[in-house]
Amino acid sequence: MWKTKTVILLIVLMLYATSMVGAVSIVATRGIVVARGREEPLFGHRVDLRHPPASLTKVLTVVLAIEQGDLDSEVIMSQRAMAVGGSSLNAAAGDRFTLRELLYAAMLISANDACNAIAEHLAGNLEAFNEKMNRRAAELNMRNSQFKNAHGMPGVGHYSTARDLALLGIHASSLPSFMEIAGTERFVMNSGRVLLNQNRLLGEYRGALGGKTGYTDEAGQCLLLIAERDGLLLVSVVLGSEGRSLWSDSQALLDFGFANFARQVLVNSRQALGLFRVPLAGEVLIVATSELSRVIRISELRKAVPEITLQLRRNLWPPLRPGQKVGEAVVTADGGEIGRVGLTVPAYIPLFTTGRLLAVFGGFLLMLGAIKGRRRWKG
Repeated sequence: MWKTKTVILLIVLMLYATSMVGAVSIVATRGIVVARGREEPLFGHRVDLRHPPASLTKVLTVVLAIEQGDLDSEVIMSQRAMAVGGSSLNAAAGDRFTLRELLYAAMLISANDACNAIAEHLAGNLEAFNEKMNRRAAELNMRNSQFKNAHGMPGVGHYSTARDLALLGIHASSLPSFMEIAGTERFVMNSGRVLLNQNRLLGEYRGALGGKTGYTDEAGQCLLLIAERDGLLLVSVVLGSEGRSLWSDSQALLDFGFANFARQVLVNSRQALGLFRVPLAGEVLIVATSELSRVIRISELRKAVPEITLQLRRNLWPPLRPGQKVGEAVVTADGGEIGRVGLTVPAYIPLFTTGRLLAVFGGFLLMLGAIKGRRRWKG
């Protein structure tokens, strides 16, 4: 059973433009920009058409290694792992690395032999790792992708889409180890070799956090870039661009996202949302257990004022502990639900306090005195 209370959520809004800012024009054959916390793309061009992902494939390889591997474990380069064309560490069979070193080599200099070594280390052989890649892609709702290798060199049946790769980028952005690697401009291996990041926007574009470049003749110039400003995290994916247009295409997509969308915090973590009466405790403060936000067009910020409806469990009695769920806050706007956060108390509320004990004891003495007085009167 629940009892509810509705309050108007007051949000301080800045004066924003009332229309979309800037059209997006890109050379790339496919492009997309998405925001963490919003399902639909902010802008997209041929987002579901299959395309060779080139070295953007390595993002999935590195994600799997972070999720399933020990980054400090030793990896030995095999003859088969080194037998691949394209960019590489030029390692020899028998060379030893940590898994962490190979992840940096894969992301910063796009080393294909490093990816093969990662695959063998995690799955035993390249074919088994391909199966891992496709299972993980399916779990991430990359429904129009198929991976045939760990590095992205051209292969029959090896493809993805801008939308799927953007989903992968959003997930990767949630992994601190991935973001540390992808955002590193210079890494020194144990051998002393220096790896320099090939992503030039990392140091040039405001808010750029990391990403992955890619190129093959079939795929053209490709780039996945993650950037964040004012709490709004965006992922852009460019496939099939040409020359220096790769960088301007990515900037155009991200510029459009940052100019036209904002992250709106609806409820802050630990935000006080109301007072409720609890038996033996009186008025008790209720706070949110977590933050709730949404990504919204800047032009729509003023149109709908969100409301919070507090749904608390009935028959709440002390003791109550911080973190103990006592209800939910339901946030709505324009008649539709935006999201929910749990409710709790900010401090421990014991069953008995000194004040309550004194009150109970005083009440007991009064009752006892009344009983004695009644007996005297009868006598």
